[in-house]
Amino acid sequence: MAEPARSRKTERAKRRCERRTKRNYPRISLKSILYVTRIYRKAVGPKSFFFAFYRIYNSVIPTVTAILSGAAVTSIVGAIATRDFTPFIIIAAFLLGIEVLNVLLRALNSYLSMTTVQDVFIYVGEQIATKYIQIPLKLRESKEFADKFERVRDFGNSITYVSSSIVGVISAVTSLISVVIATLTISPLITLVMFLAAIPSAFLNLRLSAIERRNWREYTRDRRIAWAIEQKITNSNNALEIEMNGLSSHLVHKMVKARRHGQEQDIIERRRFLLPSFGADMLESLASFGVLIFVAVEIILEKLEIGQFLTIRTLLNQLNNNISSFFNSITAVNENLVNATDYMEFMETPSKPNGNVKITSTPKIEFKNVSFSYPNSKTKALDNVSFTLEPGQSLAIVGENGAGKTTLIKLLIGAYEPSEGVILVNDEPFEHIERESYLKQLGALFQEYARYEFATLGENVWFGDVRKKYNTANVKAALRDADLDNLAARYEKGLDQILSKDFDNKYTTDLSGGQWQRLSIARAFYRSPNVLLLDEPTAAIDAEAEYKIFQNILARQKDKTTVIISHRFSTVRKAKSIVVLEKGRIIEAGTHDELIAANGRYRQMFELQAEGYN
Repeated sequence: MAEPARSRKTERAKRRCERRTKRNYPRISLKSILYVTRIYRKAVGPKSFFFAFYRIYNSVIPTVTAILSGAAVTSIVGAIATRDFTPFIIIAAFLLGIEVLNVLLRALNSYLSMTTVQDVFIYVGEQIATKYIQIPLKLRESKEFADKFERVRDFGNSITYVSSSIVGVISAVTSLISVVIATLTISPLITLVMFLAAIPSAFLNLRLSAIERRNWREYTRDRRIAWAIEQKITNSNNALEIEMNGLSSHLVHKMVKARRHGQEQDIIERRRFLLPSFGADMLESLASFGVLIFVAVEIILEKLEIGQFLTIRTLLNQLNNNISSFFNSITAVNENLVNATDYMEFMETPSKPNGNVKITSTPKIEFKNVSFSYPNSKTKALDNVSFTLEPGQSLAIVGENGAGKTTLIKLLIGAYEPSEGVILVNDEPFEHIERESYLKQLGALFQEYARYEFATLGENVWFGDVRKKYNTANVKAALRDADLDNLAARYEKGLDQILSKDFDNKYTTDLSGGQWQRLSIARAFYRSPNVLLLDEPTAAIDAEAEYKIFQNILARQKDKTTVIISHRFSTVRKAKSIVVLEKGRIIEAGTHDELIAANGRYRQMFELQAEGYN
């Protein structure tokens, strides 16, 4: 009988642990508040001081107006008996002055607010994008980073409201202090009653906010899935396949389901808080009604002046609103500032290593016993790889899918760092090399080539090296060598034609996959690098066009370094040296003739492909 009791005790302990884990959401800190305030001030400039002043001014002036309005009523009653209107005229002048100032400040606030949201959005977007490209690719590819980056983008989109919430807390505190001081001068009891009545509602709102904040973080992955599906549905490049496969309704349903997942939990929590919140709000309303009755009795007993009824009534509304506003502002700060911790961590993420040794010509690149494993993988993508790439050498890398060929290219570029071993550039460790000068020497063509649909035909080529001034002759030459010399002639705007109907429906049609791939090759030709890396660059191109393009590549790279990854041995055999990768290791190396003579894995793959053409 003891065993079931121990089991129940264990289950209760497990549930307590789960509840503690769920409560482990990031706490709002003074550091994060100051950090956001600093970002907002940098984005908005001197306007930020005006907005802060305007919010604080608006938080105090209603209390002043309430006191003056009550005094005005009292002065009117007094003037009826004394016929002295001087006190009323003075008070009215003050009220008029306040109103004129209000009108001026509202107009100025409206004018300055026109571009503020965009100022912040553009500034933060630039900061996020700039930092993102500085972070090592290995880190960017992890799921944890993807979840965090989604929250960082949420923060970037809402920072204006975050800053507004922070200022809202300050103005709510200022307003609350002014109302409390004014109320205390009339009746300390009223102040105490209203504060006590507001506490339950404030506590419940803060607690619910904390729970919803936790849920928001917990369902980050669902939001990313929903966003990815929406991008697929709304991308015209996917439209035909989605329609052919009857995926439209399924994808919409999947998107909605992902978005509903987190919302359902919020609904459950709000339902749980519904009755307590109703009770707390009712208590606050009854307290306000009781206070007004008390004030009326005090006036009847001539313990308070008649004008103070108006003052007290206005202050009561303000006190209720300010207490509510204060806790709502705290809630808003909690909700909006929740991703600030992720943003700070993101901006403090170490950038890619960058040394001070500049590379000014074609470099010598050497891999010495290099191994690499992807995060959370027990298998080595590269295992003890060693080779030297001399300036002007052409090297081909062959192997089955998953052998490690693309990983090797990414290490060569510096996108990844070796798990073991070292990469030397001109006999210097890679971390000593200035990245920008090194990358200037490199050009790359990947299987996953970029499509800049928003840009013109000419810009798509020029993007190969925007450090150079746009040169029409060089753009045309690059298109010609990529077998696209007739493409500009198809369009009324020529090189100025945008290449997607999503951005220019009047004049254009989308390019084919092969044309886009050749356009990426034209970018590499325009760059004219000293080291050209080719990772299956002609996979979407027919054999005849491939032959012509590779003739142009080899002609351009005659005295330069070329690294080729290809499954087509008609291309591979042109390289001066060839390495064969298998399961991340180099199992063969030599020239085409040497490897054929060795009668190993290379010859086997070569003959299998040759059979396919017979």
